[in-house]
Amino acid sequence: MKPGMQDPRLVIAAGCGVGALAAGAAGVATQSSVFAVLAAGCGVFAAIMAIAMSARAREEDDRFAAAEMEIRTLRREVATQKEYIDEQASKIFTAETLETARTGEARSRGEEAFDAATGLYDERYFAVLVQQQVAAARRSLRPVSVVIFEIDGMTDADGDTRLQALGVVGDVVRRTLRESDAGCRLGDLMVGAILEDTAEAGAVWAAERVRGALLSSPIGDAMTLSAGVACYPSHALGAAELVHQASRALEEARNRGRDRVELAPEAS
Repeated sequence: MKPGMQDPRLVIAAGCGVGALAAGAAGVATQSSVFAVLAAGCGVFAAIMAIAMSARAREEDDRFAAAEMEIRTLRREVATQKEYIDEQASKIFTAETLETARTGEARSRGEEAFDAATGLYDERYFAVLVQQQVAAARRSLRPVSVVIFEIDGMTDADGDTRLQALGVVGDVVRRTLRESDAGCRLGDLMVGAILEDTAEAGAVWAAERVRGALLSSPIGDAMTLSAGVACYPSHALGAAELVHQASRALEEARNRGRDRVELAPEAS
């Protein structure tokens, strides 16, 4: 029903009530049974309409109550969904923040792991990398080799000269070795290389390639390399002993005139 419009049943009930009163008054005044019956009929009809209107009112009240309950339910669901969305958004934001922090930390660690002068791993990581590669070789029953290079004849050079020479050697090592191999700076004049899945012959060949690449470079006539090679398991069974054997082979190369590659003796 539109606002401002009266329910027709209300008008009819009111009319019947007024009619019943008028008929009753007329019946009393005239003492006529016709008016009495008419008054009774109007009263009954007015009562019926009143009952119908009461039922309609209860029905409307029930609908209104159900609508209010549905609205409250929807509001609770909306609030619950909002809380869930806020919680998920918070989790996503926290996860992204942590991932960004971890990425930044990992990047910082990665940058710290490399030596600025040579572009190779820092000396601090050499022993760790050798240990990891020997352990992996032991599990997979594959060889791994260590090569130690030293720049010849620069022991008495000044710090800047040695740093520049080491930078050249680091660049040669990075360009010559495989991606699976790892190079590390070792002090002012030395560079170490860890050759994955490489036996003696392959390690000597790799060392000669590095030495030859330096010789064929524009400064090859001014700088040479000596190298010592040791291989697991032929020359040593542990990481520390493997490095020691490579160092002994390097010393032998220096003793034999430098600018050469020497292989460690077989383990007894």
